[in-house]
Amino acid sequence: MFHVNHVAQAFRMIRNHLVIAVIALGATACGSGSSRYSSLRDFREVIKLDILDSGGYPVSNYQIGPEWGRFDINDAVMNTATPQFQRLVKATAAIGSATGYYLGTHNGIHVLATNNHVIPTDGSCFMTTISFWFGDNFVTDSAYCRRVIATWKDVDFSLVEIRFMDEVPADRMVGRGVNIRFDAPIQKGRELMMAGFGVAGVTRHQQFRGTWDADCKVYSKDNEFRFMSDPDQVNPGEGKVWLFSLGCDISHGDSGSAIAARDNGDIIGIISTGRIPKNPKVRDAAYLDQIFSSDSEDVWGELGYAVPAVKIGEYMRRQSSDPVIASVLRAGNGL
Repeated sequence: MFHVNHVAQAFRMIRNHLVIAVIALGATACGSGSSRYSSLRDFREVIKLDILDSGGYPVSNYQIGPEWGRFDINDAVMNTATPQFQRLVKATAAIGSATGYYLGTHNGIHVLATNNHVIPTDGSCFMTTISFWFGDNFVTDSAYCRRVIATWKDVDFSLVEIRFMDEVPADRMVGRGVNIRFDAPIQKGRELMMAGFGVAGVTRHQQFRGTWDADCKVYSKDNEFRFMSDPDQVNPGEGKVWLFSLGCDISHGDSGSAIAARDNGDIIGIISTGRIPKNPKVRDAAYLDQIFSSDSEDVWGELGYAVPAVKIGEYMRRQSSDPVIASVLRAGNGL
């Protein structure tokens, strides 16, 4: 599974032990004039960036098709992008070391969606920072995860309440929420798009990237979902999850990204996992054409995988007595 949560936990373990040492030596560090780690956030980012700079996430481990389809999201891209992609970008957030997307306000609170393996419990939620894009930059630490509203392992999905540090970012979020289309069919060949914080090929200057290349489409049959084990060979998750198959270039860090239909922007699922590292044959266009046209079983073992919104809706309806869940369902025609 794209267990950014496990990767993040590793970062947190290292960070927490080192932060204790930094705090213990704080007076000495300040006395020596050192200010490299002026805050816990700065310290966390240094750890993360050092690992990225070491080349720990090569594109070859993740690429599908003959070219790497990710591109930096910036003002120039947004000025020429479709309204559907612009809205997707504005709803997408960095949530810790993973991704989530903003569903707007429901029953008076701000709601974000992400994976269960990213935020499974209130403990993993507590004070996790949320950052949104506001034109060529992010308002970092503009919000934090307050609590888990509900979570479901079988569909690798969590709804969390977020709180803003002040009212200015909250006011700027008006109109940025997206609805999950719980009734959306998953059709073979439907062209997709996504935006997220995958780490493959990332430099310290840009991590927010999108994709909509020719291979970014549904590879499984119409409305075919499988309750399957995780094909990630680097950091597999436990248990099984309902998934469909896709060919988008995604990597660790993209966990929790919304997957959207390119034609109308409908949110039809959430990125969950993929085969990691990729078999080199998936970079061959002829091979991809063959497994697509023949409905090969390889589409269930070699590509990327997302949870279909229709399955998420099924699990959410079991808890629809919760007013927040009921509101999210109504907004996406789930009730």
